[in-house]
Amino acid sequence: MAETWRGIYPITSFVLEALGRKRDSGRENALSEPEKLLLQAVEFWAAAAHGTLETYLKPDPAAKLLGALHAFEGIGAVRVASLVRVAAESFGKRDGPRASTAAVIAQLDERLARTDDNVDDLIARYAGRIDDPAAHAVAL
Repeated sequence: MAETWRGIYPITSFVLEALGRKRDSGRENALSEPEKLLLQAVEFWAAAAHGTLETYLKPDPAAKLLGALHAFEGIGAVRVASLVRVAAESFGKRDGPRASTAAVIAQLDERLARTDDNVDDLIARYAGRIDDPAAHAVAL
């Protein structure tokens, strides 16, 4: 079985660092709503790529997954959004046996590693639209 490369591409790392610095600058409302959405997608994707998804999702995996779902839908990563939706729904199951948090996250992590979405490319495209207000207005 082939080893799956784990990690994020340089553009994703750059966006993560730049938006994280801007968020942590201490300025009130430092990030616009599109930037917040992008940062949420990038943080989740980086955690998944580095094998730290379980830690990232603490202390409330269901809430973090719903936020990630919104973020991935926003950047156009429809397959990842679908995978995240399934994981989030597993926390809300009322009937039948409920999988442990670790099992749900492990299954999600495995599926994310095989997704057809080119998330790093979608991150770059969305970041480009944020930098170009005219393009962002058209995309909305």
